[in-house]
Amino acid sequence: MIRNQLETSLCVLVVLAVMLAQPCSSAAQTSPGTTRIKSQQPTKIVAVPVPIAPSDLLEITVFDAPELTQQVRVGADGKVQLALIGNTQVAGLTAEQAAELITRELRDHKFLLHPQVNVLVKESSSQGVSITGEVQHPGVYQVLGARSLLDIVSMAGGLTNVADSTVTIKRRRGGEELVRASLKNDDAQSSLANDVQIYPGDLVMVPRAGIVYVLGDVNRPGGFVMQNNGKITLLQALAQAGGASATASVNHAVLLRKDGEGYVTTKLQLGRISRGQDGDMELHPNDIVFVPNNRLKSGLHSAENVATSIGSASIYAVVH
Repeated sequence: MIRNQLETSLCVLVVLAVMLAQPCSSAAQTSPGTTRIKSQQPTKIVAVPVPIAPSDLLEITVFDAPELTQQVRVGADGKVQLALIGNTQVAGLTAEQAAELITRELRDHKFLLHPQVNVLVKESSSQGVSITGEVQHPGVYQVLGARSLLDIVSMAGGLTNVADSTVTIKRRRGGEELVRASLKNDDAQSSLANDVQIYPGDLVMVPRAGIVYVLGDVNRPGGFVMQNNGKITLLQALAQAGGASATASVNHAVLLRKDGEGYVTTKLQLGRISRGQDGDMELHPNDIVFVPNNRLKSGLHSAENVATSIGSASIYAVVH
C-alpha cells in the first residue's frame, strides 16, 4: 500500500515537472511579438606561419640556459651566428622549425641533454602589409599573422572622404590572387560582413571613388563623390550642388561626357526633369553638368572652357 502511494506521488511529481518545463521551453522558442535573433559564431582568424627571411631579427631563448639566450640578425645568405653551434641556415624556415633545428643541434652535439628552445621573430622584413590609395596614411605596416581588413584600414588612419567603398586586395602568399571587398563608412553591418583576412605580404589598394561635376550657375559648384555604391542621378547631383540659382537658365543646361576622343555634349531640360515631366538619369564618373546663366543661353558655346575648369572645382564628399 505504501509502495503504491510512493509510486503515485512520484508520477505526479514527474508530470508537474514536465508541465512546468514546457512553458519555459516554448517561450524560449517563440513568443508573440518577439523577433528571434540568431547568434553568429565569431570568425576565427588563424595565424599563418611566415618563413624567416634575410634581415629578420630573431630572439632565441633556451630554457634553463640564460647564457645561450641571444638576439641575432639573419644575414643576406640566410644564416645566423648562434652560440656553440655557429653558422646556421634558418631562412625559409618558420620560427617553430628553426627552434626544432637548434634543439636538434644542441642535443646531437651533446651541449645539452634535453634542450628547450624558443625562436621569436622580433622584426621581420617580409611581414609588412602595404596599403595604398585613399587612406589617411598609406604605407607598409608590420603585422604578425593574419589581421582583418578593418584592422589594416584602421592602422592606416581610416578611409579618406573620397575613397571608393570597394577595396582590392592583391595576395602575395603563395601566388597572386585578386580579392575585392566592400567597406562602407555608413553601413557597419555591411562592412563587417565584407571584412576579410589580410596576410603578411598582401597589398591593399583603396581607389578613389567616381566623381561627377556640377558647374555653372548653381549654389555650390564643384565635384561630388559617388559614394552610394558608385551611383548618382542627375537630380541627386544637382541637389548636392545646392540647386540652380535664381539667375540660372535651367532649360539650357548641358551634360558633358568623356569618350575616347574628348567630351560629348548633350542638352538637358533640367526644368522638365525637376518637375517630373522627363525622367531622371544616372550619371557616370567624370560627367560634367553645366548650368549656364540667363545671359549665356548656350552651354555648348563654352563647353571647352567648362572642361578646363574642373581642376579648380572643389571636391565634396557627402556622407549619407
